[in-house]
Amino acid sequence: MKAKIAWAIASVLVFVFFLIIYLPASQITSRLALPEEVSLYGVSGTLWEGSAQQVVVNGLPVDNVSWEIHPAALLWGDIRVSLNGGNMRSPEAISFSGPLTTGLFSQTRVSAESFVAYIPVDRILAQVSLPLPVNAAGRFKLSLQTLDYNGQCNELNGQGSWLNAAVAGTQGPIDFGTYDASLSCADGNFIVNVEEPNKLGLSMQAQADPQFSDISVEGRFKPDNDLPKEVHQAARFFGQPDSNGYTEFSL
Repeated sequence: MKAKIAWAIASVLVFVFFLIIYLPASQITSRLALPEEVSLYGVSGTLWEGSAQQVVVNGLPVDNVSWEIHPAALLWGDIRVSLNGGNMRSPEAISFSGPLTTGLFSQTRVSAESFVAYIPVDRILAQVSLPLPVNAAGRFKLSLQTLDYNGQCNELNGQGSWLNAAVAGTQGPIDFGTYDASLSCADGNFIVNVEEPNKLGLSMQAQADPQFSDISVEGRFKPDNDLPKEVHQAARFFGQPDSNGYTEFSL
């Protein structure tokens, strides 16, 4: 009798196990109360290994998103997922690749290792309010070696780049080259440092609080003499250069 009961319990557990393993992702996402700014389309596969034809976040679309959840991390109360999305070879597409980890019971904690993302500059500029209209081209590259965020920036080691930077001018696109920045933490805040050399002679430090509600930027720049006259004219909106030709600014 005991053997029959044990066999029945084992059968139920095996059934539940395979039910969870092969549970279609579409059955879950269709019942989730997603934030208003998040939309999923063309979901297929399972909860553990699936894909979506498109994911839209705050109006920014990412095509061909796939994920793989690593079950072993659940034993430690973590959700570890390997993500891939978009086409990194396409300058017009948002794309990313790498693992992310968050808490099973608290999603305020996020960590990452070897995570890379590309975002077209025009997609970002469409989301922000600038004092002057800017029509820019190129891509932002974000490369995170390590990230540990839990309500504040605990650890961040990474780089950011503006690749093939260009801005529309009156005579056509103006090539600004490439700009690199180091990413780090200080007192729980996010820090972005840009240093010369670059065509704008730009060096600056930007600081953002953990919720990105308070952002400050300080720096200076000195456009190359090779840049068009209209660039030097536009630079005067930020003030007069000092005796060394640098214009300081703060935002």
